[in-house]
Amino acid sequence: MRQFFRQLKVRQKVFLLLAIAMMSISFINVGSNIWLAAENPVQEHLAVLTPLLYRSDKQNLSSEDWVDYLNSQQHYFTITDAAVYNMKGNQTSTTAHRFPKNLKEIGVNGLGNNTMLLPGPDFSIMVGITAHIERIFLVELVVLNLVLLGAGFLMIYIILYFINRLILRPVFSLTDTTNEIALEQNYGLRARRFYPDEVGTLADNFNSMLNRIEQDDQILRHEKDKAEQARLRAIELSNKMHDANEKLAFEVKVRSRVEHKLTDFQHYLNNIIDSMPSAIIAIDQDLKVSQWNKGATQITGVNRDDAIYQPLEESCAFLFSYLELITDSLEKQTTNKAERIPFTRDKISKYLDITVYPLLDTTRSGAVIRIDDVTQRAQMEDMMVQSEKMMSLGGLAAGMAHEINNPLGAIVQTVQNVRRRLNPAIQKNREAADDIGTNMDVIQAYMQHRGIFNFLDNISQAGERASTIVKNMLHFSRQSSKTLQAHNLHQIVERSISIAKSEYDLQAGYDFKRIRLNKQFDYSLPDIPCIASELEQVILNLLKNAAQALQEFASTKSYDDQWQPSIQINTQKIDDVAHLTVEDNGPGMDEDTVKHIFEPFFTTKEVGMGTGLGLSVSYAIITNHHKGQMRVDSTLGNGTCFTITLPLIQ
Repeated sequence: MRQFFRQLKVRQKVFLLLAIAMMSISFINVGSNIWLAAENPVQEHLAVLTPLLYRSDKQNLSSEDWVDYLNSQQHYFTITDAAVYNMKGNQTSTTAHRFPKNLKEIGVNGLGNNTMLLPGPDFSIMVGITAHIERIFLVELVVLNLVLLGAGFLMIYIILYFINRLILRPVFSLTDTTNEIALEQNYGLRARRFYPDEVGTLADNFNSMLNRIEQDDQILRHEKDKAEQARLRAIELSNKMHDANEKLAFEVKVRSRVEHKLTDFQHYLNNIIDSMPSAIIAIDQDLKVSQWNKGATQITGVNRDDAIYQPLEESCAFLFSYLELITDSLEKQTTNKAERIPFTRDKISKYLDITVYPLLDTTRSGAVIRIDDVTQRAQMEDMMVQSEKMMSLGGLAAGMAHEINNPLGAIVQTVQNVRRRLNPAIQKNREAADDIGTNMDVIQAYMQHRGIFNFLDNISQAGERASTIVKNMLHFSRQSSKTLQAHNLHQIVERSISIAKSEYDLQAGYDFKRIRLNKQFDYSLPDIPCIASELEQVILNLLKNAAQALQEFASTKSYDDQWQPSIQINTQKIDDVAHLTVEDNGPGMDEDTVKHIFEPFFTTKEVGMGTGLGLSVSYAIITNHHKGQMRVDSTLGNGTCFTITLPLIQ
């Protein structure tokens, strides 16, 4: 219902509302009249019944007759009952017992709604009536209301006509104008002003709004045209920019490739420079660093980022001493070189070669400084010199051994001849004794009494010992083959011990007799592939170092009678590897000494007592020549143990 009402036009809504209002008023009017008529119909027609009582010819009628008579005289209502009362108010006749016997009995409330007392000149009649409503209002009420309703509808039509003319038509005109503007978007249209009332004012305001909208629309259209032109211009510029971007992207791509190749080439050059074992330092004419490779960082300990673009004396201070050499190369465009420069960093001594090359660049001047670590080369040169000395010493020892062998042979032979001449079992010896007037028993007794036989034994033992020493020296100095051959490790150890004892017998203060030598050999150990002379050199060097350490440590143990210098030599076979350990109970070494013990020219001895090459040469012999391993375990104050491992299968 609500949706139906909303869909109606304005005039239809007004007409419908007014019709409903008129019909509601009519219904209310009819209902109220019916109710009023139902409530009190007698009072409205009292004048019709009362005059009938004054007629003299009807005074003697009974109550039933009065009922018939009164009903015949009117048609507005029906009299159902009647009661006749005399002048005294007493009831003379009645048709119903509900009426009072005397009029005095009527109460304070009076008669009922359907009961009426008609007073006459000589008597009174009380009647009970029933109203005929339909008859009463058939003409008066219904017709009247229909006339009123028709007049109301006519009035509604007139009102609607004026509403339509004065209000709705201007509103509809304004609505049509707005619809046309909305459909066509023609802001040049204007609403018609019918009357100078509120709707006319609304039309004027609407036209003013249209004027502003039209102006704004013109501005917007103008701006739209400008925006369209700007858009077309932007599209044109965008196309040009797109073409320029594509061209630029192509150029960037080409440039990126070129830069990438240049970067790769730069990285390649940097990798080449960094991969060089030498330190490469490039400087400009102001002696500021422009290139710094990893080799320079390794030698100086200065990172590239800390050295680049810094003065040379700050990045590489030790080169400041050779500033004249560098400036000479810059000025004269010549190459200068300084060899075997001592350099120490973190307590490690090295030898460096410095070469300065001038840059052959016409746009700017500068130089390249190449620093080579020649420590190993210098050490190898010193080792070669030492090796030559050892070879010369070996040749000298061999020559001396040959020269000593001759008098030793004469001494041993002479002792043997003396013993043979004193032997009483030989007949010629007895005959010679008889010729001089004595006998061999007396000579034997004399020789025994004077200890001459002991002297001869000592001479024989000393000669044999000297012969053994010479034999070992000849074996040690002999140039053996560099090919690994199977040798008995225990025999090599014994020969090394014999040489060590002989050497320390000849030098004061290094007497091997004072050192307790303990040996624990694994005789199941097979022959090992080795170079016997080199392995003897290694073992002899270990024994020599142990004896020197024990001799120095003995001076601090003079108060300790329980301590005795000793060297423990053990051999053992573990899997396919032979283990040889040489351990002493000397002073031992600290951690820093252990770290550098195998470095060339590193020594803890006093100047003139050692070269620092013994252990480094021994380490090279074991690791390089024999493919074995050599390590040291030592604790300060608890002795030192050297372990050599040699593979049984090469």
